[in-house]
Amino acid sequence: MADESQIRPPRGALVVIAIGLLATLAAAVLSTDKPIGAATLEWIEEAPMTSAKPVAIPGGGQMALSAPEIRSTEPNVSDYTLFRVSAVLTIGAGSAVGQGRLSCTVQVPRRTLIAQTSKSRAAYPRSSEDLFEQDTPETSLVEFSSHSTDLASVDVADVFGNRYTTEKGIVVEWAPYRVGQQVWKLGLPSGRPKDDLKLPFVSIWRTTVKPAARMACSVETAAGSATVRTAGSLPG
Repeated sequence: MADESQIRPPRGALVVIAIGLLATLAAAVLSTDKPIGAATLEWIEEAPMTSAKPVAIPGGGQMALSAPEIRSTEPNVSDYTLFRVSAVLTIGAGSAVGQGRLSCTVQVPRRTLIAQTSKSRAAYPRSSEDLFEQDTPETSLVEFSSHSTDLASVDVADVFGNRYTTEKGIVVEWAPYRVGQQVWKLGLPSGRPKDDLKLPFVSIWRTTVKPAARMACSVETAAGSATVRTAGSLPG
């Protein structure tokens, strides 16, 4: 019978193999934003929110909410559904919004809570000293029990381009948390935008009732204020 010590791999070789396997696993984890075991959920139902006509901005120009919609996933075993509220606020080129204050608010029904990521609310954009420098996400990873996991990944890339905005100097701040409400407060730079200023907004919620939302964006300048609104719900 062969000596077992002669056919067994050297201990040093086993250590090298183990280190290699750990390095490969670490590289795989670092190469993706989605942790191993997170469920990828699809938006299976969607409906547009009401289309409002553009509103005039005091001093010149107009603004409108484009592509406002609600999308939802299938419910989990506890009858909770994830849903997304999204819209793009467009302020026309040359509008008198220099150094103006902008506020965008999403309100949802009772028994609806904003979804949570590992660090904060599932709302985009985040608070930022300069929105131009903030990276846009392709997916949002939220805490949600589904398919035997506690994390769910949902798509948000279709709302955003490569950047949140083409205009530098926009400051974004979240208002303090209130149940059923997400508020973005933005400070706009001086001067009139040379091109249409487009600002996308996304918030993700979880609920046991029919997904519905109201959204309003208001701009305030030295010349006055203006507000554009939309609302909607999913059928069923």
